[in-house]
Amino acid sequence: MHLLILGGTRFLGRHLADQALAAGHQVTLLHRGHSNPGLFPEAEHLIADRDQSGALASALQGASSSGWDAAIDTSAYFPRQVRLAAELLGDRVGQYQLISSISVYASFEGLAIDESTPRLTVDEAQATAVTGATYGGLKAACEDAAEEGFGERALVVRPGLLVGPWDPTGRFTWWAERFARAAADEEQAEVLAPGHPQGPVQCIDARDAAAWLLHQAEACTSGACNLTGPEEPLSMAEFMATAQRTLAPASRLCWVDEDFLLAQGVAPWSELPVWLPAASSGVHRADIGRALATGLQCRPLAQTLADTAAWAAAEGGGPVQSAGAPPRPAVGLAPAREAALREAWRKR
Repeated sequence: MHLLILGGTRFLGRHLADQALAAGHQVTLLHRGHSNPGLFPEAEHLIADRDQSGALASALQGASSSGWDAAIDTSAYFPRQVRLAAELLGDRVGQYQLISSISVYASFEGLAIDESTPRLTVDEAQATAVTGATYGGLKAACEDAAEEGFGERALVVRPGLLVGPWDPTGRFTWWAERFARAAADEEQAEVLAPGHPQGPVQCIDARDAAAWLLHQAEACTSGACNLTGPEEPLSMAEFMATAQRTLAPASRLCWVDEDFLLAQGVAPWSELPVWLPAASSGVHRADIGRALATGLQCRPLAQTLADTAAWAAAEGGGPVQSAGAPPRPAVGLAPAREAALREAWRKR
């Protein structure tokens, strides 16, 4: 195949490009040249800021190819960006994949979220910046623009929590680093385990997401699809036990219930990444039946944890800010704060 990746040098796009090139596909990367510009010298690089007037058109006109079998858009946050891509690419692409988000759904109170669940709406004229309040609605508007512009050639992909090496959010990575500290420092050997042990957890290694996306490019899949993992339901207890077994077998878990954590002002998802209280746990209950039916395969959680810990130790794994992307908050409890919470829990 000949693939156009809008993005391609950070996280999911990086894994997409790496796997596509390894498989022998021709790859064109369209990006701003800001992040990891030296990656993938064997690919064609088109340098453009898609928000600058005329830049995208000029870059595409200078491409060596007159067309691509598929375009995978990892960097669209505003519907105007998708509309412009549709206008300029037109019939030059076969399939168009929009990387959207599970955050498009209006509510997570149900037992499971499938692709027909109602989505958020947003006033495009008012939503001029990507924030926590506008992100989901803007992604939903991007989906509408993709379907309007590309019709049956559009595949709308709604990833859940993407994890693994090169993750710029630092969320899942914090747990890998936390258990690595537990293995190295006896004073940090006890790890706070949040919420109900049987609460659900969903996440997907970005490398597995990339493999599935490339398979869909070959199959020309269309429509909307949730994309997360693992293949079988995972509980917080299993998540924590796998991290403990993989990274710090001698560590100890201290389970602290959600009412206490919330009363202490602990912020789910950010101060204790991945964990969500029961009222918000629908985020971790997405129906992935369609993804599985179309070939999704997820590697063992232990492998993702080990690879993430090794990458973080070598490269550093904290949040990375990027212009034009949603702001990335700090993640994880400071060691002193975590220790104080465990002590307060025991003394309650």
